[in-house]
Amino acid sequence: MVATLGEEAEFCRWTSLLGGQATPAAPTRRGGWSGAALVYIQAQLLFDSPRKADFRATVEAARHDGALLAIELGDTGWIRELGGPQAAYELAGMRPDILFASEAAASELGGPLEGIASMPVIRIESGGCSVHGRRVHAPASASNTAALAATFCVALMEGCAPVEAAGRAVLVAAE
Repeated sequence: MVATLGEEAEFCRWTSLLGGQATPAAPTRRGGWSGAALVYIQAQLLFDSPRKADFRATVEAARHDGALLAIELGDTGWIRELGGPQAAYELAGMRPDILFASEAAASELGGPLEGIASMPVIRIESGGCSVHGRRVHAPASASNTAALAATFCVALMEGCAPVEAAGRAVLVAAE
């Protein structure tokens, strides 16, 4: 089961279409979600939200229960506002397993994403993504970011290697 924090209806929809199970969840200081294998969250909720303490506590509780953490960097505005190096430092402290980022958001952090997350997935502007230094090109330049993230997470949870998961994600996101 995948737990999504915040308004991630599109991620949940894609996860379900792919045969996975995803549940939107609200943050709670009491703990994570029993049985959640992966938690997906927009980074901005962890830094620029009135409930950021609740979101962070929920993420830590889920991590303590063994869930993987997938963070989507999203828009570059909050990174610029906080300061790229500061955002990178705080993200690295959270130790995300997967970090989804556009090329612009990745460059805004000002350093290699490998020092922040185990599996940084960078969306390439011309289409496709890059994971572990391997570029996986898409048949079209337009891609659905929620479909890419959901497909990558579902494939990874099914036991695919990161580059294979990226390949599946790029194909689905380009449709």
